[in-house]
Amino acid sequence: MQTALEWLQSLPRLSGEPGLDRMKALLAALGDPQKRGRYVHIAGTNGKGSVAAFTANILQKAGFKTGLTISPYVRDFRERFQIDGQMIPPDALERLAAKVRAAAETLTELPVQFEAVTALALAWFDEEQCDIAVLETGLGGRFDATNAVENTLVAAITRIDLDHTELLGGTVEEIAAEKAVIIKPGCIAVTYPVQEKGALQAIAAACIREKADLAAPEAEDIHLRRGGL
Repeated sequence: MQTALEWLQSLPRLSGEPGLDRMKALLAALGDPQKRGRYVHIAGTNGKGSVAAFTANILQKAGFKTGLTISPYVRDFRERFQIDGQMIPPDALERLAAKVRAAAETLTELPVQFEAVTALALAWFDEEQCDIAVLETGLGGRFDATNAVENTLVAAITRIDLDHTELLGGTVEEIAAEKAVIIKPGCIAVTYPVQEKGALQAIAAACIREKADLAAPEAEDIHLRRGGL
């Protein structure tokens, strides 16, 4: 008999037209856990996973109960779901996978794997009453499953390069515009210090549209400390 976790891992990676309707329907069937959380949302071409891990660690050290979801994992599927640096317990993963499966089976269309994984993470963070969660996008930004969240405090855009051009656009400017849709009204946007001019213009335009503050540090103003504080 197929376990709930096996069902989750058997879901297709891509299906149909891109959009957030399917993800939002799944979250609604789960009671909209994303509406009760606060988020740091990270998109970009290079460095997303490192920025997510560093950010989650900083928030944890500052005393916040911090959720983290990343993709892909390296050795253990449970790496995709973490709170304060600890992976989700196996029994909680199976239980929540069963909850996501039950919710998905009430819908007219099953989710893809990344949607189900993201929904599970958001449900766990809500259940554990995290103070904040760090979310790494999977692909793009506009139609990425993580972009169903609403209470984004900080949207971070790492270096933008040409990636997934068949889905996101053929220029750096177009790709940056797709990824910058994670910038939500009133949040703080932070960008990589050495963006191409077109990418930075697209990010700035998103900030103007959403009335979000933009932090764009200069590379020469960044200094790395070694050997502790």
